[in-house]
Amino acid sequence: MQFDWTTFVLEVLNFLVLLWILKRFLYQPVLDVLDARQARVKAEMAQAEKLQNEAAALGQQYQERLAHWTQEREQLRQQLQQDLAQQRASGMEKIRQSLTDEEAKARVRNAATTASHEAELIRQAADEAYENVAAMLRRLASPTLTAGIVRLLVEDLAALPDEQQQSLRTAAKKIATEAVDIASAHPLDDAAQQEIARGLAAAAGRRLALAIRPDPALIAGVRIAVGECLLHANLLDELAFFRRRDEQS
Repeated sequence: MQFDWTTFVLEVLNFLVLLWILKRFLYQPVLDVLDARQARVKAEMAQAEKLQNEAAALGQQYQERLAHWTQEREQLRQQLQQDLAQQRASGMEKIRQSLTDEEAKARVRNAATTASHEAELIRQAADEAYENVAAMLRRLASPTLTAGIVRLLVEDLAALPDEQQQSLRTAAKKIATEAVDIASAHPLDDAAQQEIARGLAAAAGRRLALAIRPDPALIAGVRIAVGECLLHANLLDELAFFRRRDEQS
């Protein structure tokens, strides 16, 4: 078999032409497509990485916000618990104060009620005591006792202080010719009437007319009215005087 160089050269030329054609019309477009595809893949990967980074940043931001919200919620919960505890303590203090005030008011009311009751009992006991004393004095009262009280009155008139004597004389001048009103628990004899007349004249500075009337309520003794000036010398007024002192004390 002979080797034909012409055929060999032509086959080589055909092969080179085929390579050029393949490279020009097939290989280069395929490379361009592959490059474009690779570039698109890189762009998509870059976009995906960017999205992944953004997602990671958003996740980190969400975690930070969630932690911040959790911390803020815990602070608000603690603040709420403190406020509730303070309000509870304040409410309990107000309740305790109110109970204390009510207890104090109740004690005051009870003390006032007790004091009023005791005062009423004391008043009733005093009333009963004065009634008993008055009853006893009525049993002891007699014209003789009245006469003795009149003698004491005359002695007291002679020893009146200057101020009281001046008041008596002023009252005597005001009544002019009017009679002195004398209430007596028992009838007065002439001697007792003369003693009273002399005692009043000495104390008042002039003689006075006497108008004597009975008043058994005085128990014993007399009550003399020289105008607006009253002279008490009887058991009824004395009992009333001591009774008023006891009530005031």
